[in-house]
Amino acid sequence: MKETEIIALFKKYLAQECTEEEVRLLIGCLQQEDNKKIIKKLISEDLNDDKGILSEFDRNAQLAIQETDEYFIQNFFHKEIPQRKRNTILRLAVAASVLVLSAISILIYFQKKDTPLMISKQDQKSVLFTSDGKAINLDGTSNVTLFEQHGTTILQDSMGDIHVQLTDSSIYTEDKPIFQTIRTAKGKQSRIFLADGSSVVLNSASELKFPLVYSKDQREVELQGEGFFDIETNKNKPFIVNTRDQRIKVYGTKFNVSNYADDPHSKTSLFQGKVSVQNLVGIIPQKEYVLKPGEQIIIDKSSKMLKQNKLDNEEEILGWKNGFFVYENAPLKEVMKDFVRWYDLDVDLETLPNLTFSGTIPRNYQLDKALNIIVKTGNLRMIKTGSIIKFEN
Repeated sequence: MKETEIIALFKKYLAQECTEEEVRLLIGCLQQEDNKKIIKKLISEDLNDDKGILSEFDRNAQLAIQETDEYFIQNFFHKEIPQRKRNTILRLAVAASVLVLSAISILIYFQKKDTPLMISKQDQKSVLFTSDGKAINLDGTSNVTLFEQHGTTILQDSMGDIHVQLTDSSIYTEDKPIFQTIRTAKGKQSRIFLADGSSVVLNSASELKFPLVYSKDQREVELQGEGFFDIETNKNKPFIVNTRDQRIKVYGTKFNVSNYADDPHSKTSLFQGKVSVQNLVGIIPQKEYVLKPGEQIIIDKSSKMLKQNKLDNEEEILGWKNGFFVYENAPLKEVMKDFVRWYDLDVDLETLPNLTFSGTIPRNYQLDKALNIIVKTGNLRMIKTGSIIKFEN
């Protein structure tokens, strides 16, 4: 085929206008060495065009590569994958040399249909628990005043963000702060703007306890679960984040804390500024460890040991905040724990196959679609008994 004919056929396929015969013809062209430069040029031009056909599908393309690499390596490039790799979900291809393979994956992604698993996601409400015992549901859409007390107002804007606003500055010197609590439901996130302008984004199934008004000498909150903190600088009044396992002292910075009760580790990851972390696991609190940007503290809850590491993949840590599950060689158990918190599943975590997963899944995917990616990519079988889901090789 001529170059112009290949390009026209490729664009026709992306528009989902190809017949079955034309699809086979196109894939045959993609396999030919002489045509690879043409396809690479076509994809490069489209990806660099903000209005291009592929530009809005980069994440889906990544998922497609992740799902179909093994098939195409075997069938188009006639290379056998070692048995040891069959027991592991293949890593996402990122090298420029696989651009043509990526194109094929994109085509297959939009052509195939997911197998329905018939599992629905439960819709729940996040809740504000006030100091006087009220429980106020947060619908995430209403522009409304939620709470007024002690010279402070708590508002929810039309985007669902929560704002703590001081209306009487004379209250700012209280010695005993009055705490409120926001608990995010499974499948929900919350962003809270505190009285000093600092903000916290809470992951699903997480809880933040915060004061209406700070004490005289420090700004202090409590976290359960996971949260991303963007803290206003105040050298005279440090910001303190307390969890079950650590005490984090901050003066002005951006960092992420993950401390779910059912996780074996607590993690504090710093992206900007400086924080100190004190390990509270054990009988006697350990010394404070200072983090620099690009570093992470990991506390093993069982051994009570602490490690200070460089961050290998910031996107993997912050993907949840940006609307994605991002994994790099993550155990399937870790992936399923995230699914449990987000989709409110009941998964048998103890019998999961010993697999790892690398790739990106949008958190706005329907549950069936997200599970299908895991099932198909890992060559797994999913069994649903009552409300409990199990996975088998």
